[in-house]
Amino acid sequence: MTIVDKASESSDPPAYQNQPGSSEAASPGDMDAGSASWGAVSSLNDVSNHTLSLGPVPGAVVYSSSSVPDKSKPSPQKDQALGDGIAPPQKVLFPSEKICLKWQQTHRVGAGLQNLGNTCFANAALQCLTYTPPLANYMLSHEHSKTCHAEGFCMMCTMQAHITQALSNPGDVIKPMFVINEMRRIARHFRFGNQEDAHEFLQYTVDAMQKACLNGSNK
Repeated sequence: MTIVDKASESSDPPAYQNQPGSSEAASPGDMDAGSASWGAVSSLNDVSNHTLSLGPVPGAVVYSSSSVPDKSKPSPQKDQALGDGIAPPQKVLFPSEKICLKWQQTHRVGAGLQNLGNTCFANAALQCLTYTPPLANYMLSHEHSKTCHAEGFCMMCTMQAHITQALSNPGDVIKPMFVINEMRRIARHFRFGNQEDAHEFLQYTVDAMQKACLNGSNK
C-alpha cells in the first residue's frame, strides 16, 4: 500500500503558477520573501540619474554615471605629455600630415629579385621595403632626389632607384644591383657572396636611410 503525505502534497504550488504568462498577483508576503529581487527591480528607477552611451562596438552599450567628467576639459595625462620637457626636433624628416598609409597610385605586382649568390637575405628585406606604401609613395615622387645634396653614397637615392625599377617592371626579374653594389657602404662587415641575416640587413638599411635624411644636421 502506498502512503501519500497530503501535507507535503498541498504545500507544492500549482503547476499553472510557474508557467510563463501567468497573471496571478503577488501577495505582500511574497513581496517580503523576494525583497532582494524587488530591490533589484526598483533600482531601475535610478536610470534617470545616469546616461546610456554607445560603446566602441556597434550595438554595444556602456552604462555610466552622470558624474563622468567633461571630455572637453584637458586631462592631466595629456598636459604631462605635452609638457614632458623634451625639446622639439631641430629637423623634421617628414611631416606626419603628409604621410599616406595607402597606395597613392595603382600598381601591378613589381619585379622579382634574382638571387646573385647568397643574396636572398637582401632580396627579402628589399621586397618588404618596396611594398611599404608610405615609403614607396615617397620614393616614387622623387621628392628626395630633387633636394638631395649628398656627395657620393646616399641610401635614400639608392632605395629610390631600386623601388622605381622594381615597380616599373611588373612580371620581370631584375638584379638589385643598385643595392648590392653598395653593400659595403650599408655595413662594413657585409661581403658580397656571404650569407647574412635578413633582419640585420634591414636594420642597417633603415639606419643608412635615416643618416642620409639627417645629412648636414649636427649630432
